[in-house]
Amino acid sequence: MDTKTLYLSDLDGTLLQNDATLSPYAIRELNRMIQKGLCFSISSARSTGTVIGILDGLRLTMPIALFNGVIYYDYNTARFVRVMDIAPAAAVQVARMMEAHGLHSTMYTYQDQQLFANYVSLDTRRDQKFAEERSRFPQKKWRQVESFVQTAQTGRVVFFSMSGAKERMDRLYREMKQIPNITLSYYLDTYEPVWYLEVQAGGVDKRLSVQILREMAGADRVVAFGDNHNDLALADGADLFCAVENATADLLARADRIVGPNTADGVVRYLLELEAQSGW
Repeated sequence: MDTKTLYLSDLDGTLLQNDATLSPYAIRELNRMIQKGLCFSISSARSTGTVIGILDGLRLTMPIALFNGVIYYDYNTARFVRVMDIAPAAAVQVARMMEAHGLHSTMYTYQDQQLFANYVSLDTRRDQKFAEERSRFPQKKWRQVESFVQTAQTGRVVFFSMSGAKERMDRLYREMKQIPNITLSYYLDTYEPVWYLEVQAGGVDKRLSVQILREMAGADRVVAFGDNHNDLALADGADLFCAVENATADLLARADRIVGPNTADGVVRYLLELEAQSGW
């Protein structure tokens, strides 16, 4: 009996170029291989607000995982097919801690096929630019709120994203580790010298995205690709994990195989090699 394999890739620093785009070569070859039967999907920390534009032109045939396994989105029907909420009490604790630290980063809520990016204020030009660039996508609406805590008490909170200098974020990370029923992702940004701390429901990470997408695809095996610390969970869930050459040291040490760098479309070229040898 034939074995079906799902090929699952991270985006930033892995499938994307350094300017956060898919190369025309990658789009062309992925579309050709998908049409021939390649089972391919995405597991990313990004949200629908940016992924829709980035993947424009790519003809995916199955849902993708976003926010590190929180959201499962069907690109073809433009619908959320599964969303993992943070436990209300845990969401309130995270929101309260953010307010105590004066952080006005983003808290995401979900309701009726709509994702909301909630913010108290956009304090820096970087924050303002971030919101401006992402507000044009209808799958994510930016919404100013008076209080994260109040919003967390009434809404379905699915994700928190906050960023800053390492010393400040290290302190916040240590404190948030004490909150039960949440999963933390903490890593250096791919593009800027800024540290990101992301919060999702307990037990939800890229490892879970492997499991859920494996079931959705009806796959017997998963081969995954990544580059950053938050892809360690992706590696743990996959049957075979490939790190791109530009990956972090911990991920390179964990990898079963190392493929070419993101700037040389390493993931796509590896899939092409498989196609030439014995198929996927």
